[in-house]
Amino acid sequence: MSVKLLLATFLSLSLLGCSEQTHKAKSGTYLGGEIVNPTSNFVLLRKNDRLIDSIKLDQNNRFLYKIENAQEGLYQIFHNEGQIIFIEPNDSLMLRVNTYEFDETLTFSGFGAPRNNLLVELFLLNEHENELMLQDEIYQQDPETFSKSIALLKAEREKILQDFLKKNEADAYFEKIAETVVNYDFYARKEVYPMSHFGVDRVAFLESLPQSFFDYRNDADFNDASLLELYSYQRFLINYFNQAAFKDYYKQEAYDPLSFTHNLHKLRLIDSQIENDSVESFLLTRTIRDYLANSNDKKGGQTLYDMYMERIASKDDKVIIQELYESNKNIETGKRIPNEKLVNFDNDTLSFERIITKPTFIFFWSSSRKSHAIRAQKLASSLQQKYPEYSYLAINVNDSYENWQNTVSRYNFDSAKQYYFKDSFDELAEDLALNSLLKTFIVDRNGIIINAHANIFSSNFEQELLEALNQ
Repeated sequence: MSVKLLLATFLSLSLLGCSEQTHKAKSGTYLGGEIVNPTSNFVLLRKNDRLIDSIKLDQNNRFLYKIENAQEGLYQIFHNEGQIIFIEPNDSLMLRVNTYEFDETLTFSGFGAPRNNLLVELFLLNEHENELMLQDEIYQQDPETFSKSIALLKAEREKILQDFLKKNEADAYFEKIAETVVNYDFYARKEVYPMSHFGVDRVAFLESLPQSFFDYRNDADFNDASLLELYSYQRFLINYFNQAAFKDYYKQEAYDPLSFTHNLHKLRLIDSQIENDSVESFLLTRTIRDYLANSNDKKGGQTLYDMYMERIASKDDKVIIQELYESNKNIETGKRIPNEKLVNFDNDTLSFERIITKPTFIFFWSSSRKSHAIRAQKLASSLQQKYPEYSYLAINVNDSYENWQNTVSRYNFDSAKQYYFKDSFDELAEDLALNSLLKTFIVDRNGIIINAHANIFSSNFEQELLEALNQ
């Protein structure tokens, strides 16, 4: 059967509502689908944080790809936004997604669909629960009430999983993946609870928690590299080491996950407690990357960077951090911000030098993070009204030019403040040490950097704006 005919057959089955008993592919493992409102002409497929291939969309925004030598396990599909998928050899998996609401519209059909629809369901349920926990202030409950509250949420997930296993065949590996998603989101919330509980002395509160509160750690595996693709596993490990690091210094300093002290202890603990090289590399790299992206402390950055380089096992991660460290030298306080080329909403090409004429804060956004984009734009507008001495620039990254303009219009962002980065994201990332959309620059009217590691959502951001005006 030709690839075109196979794609047409898959799509027909998808449109007809493919049953969960769809047959496996007779030869090979296939992944295909349709992207509604695409932002580019390709889809990325990754595994173990390595790119497998860039898959082109056809004129109908559809694709079909044969995965050579497919291995059972977790993969990542990416088109402006990403999501994990589970693939077994001889799967014939089709997806359909609308980029305007990526996670909410992502659905699967074909052989292997039930497993992946379950993972999407659990992901969306976690997002809903996170909103619920904030609205109901569950993190502010006493330890016993908090444990009961999240146990109820966990029980709902366990029922969903058990109902799935009764109706669908699943091998031990996928069952382990699904159980990890259920359990480790629960573990991650337990770890973050003491650091999110307000209104009390954090040190006294930590010391007051009964040892039984942490019994779940006896069931947690800190060294399972096969789970690293799962956000729930990542969140658990990161939350655990944030709490563990704080316990190392909590009698000397207040909790600050961005401080030199916190990250020094965190790197040491990861190095001493994690045995698996892949898990250790992930945690060490995530820690130093976040520190370098958010700190103006040159001396502390040098110390932690040297410590990281001595301990890291992954050559690829070492190169990434080395490049970030060198890029940070471009944006040190007192230097002029690199004169990037930007396109405004009227398609005029301008530069920072021409655009910046008064104290300015600069943030970045992408339609792949819509909630972040909407919140940042709304907050920037309110801050400018509160501090008219400032202007702001909202720079779009990782979108096509057309998608950028459509998103600005759709959400009524102030078009006079919107700019599109003309060159590749890799160039921007290198010039501005940009590895997170949370990074915000504060510059004076001449484009001289006052703070290259601010965060528009930080509780300290307004104070940083005021301090910059007084310099």
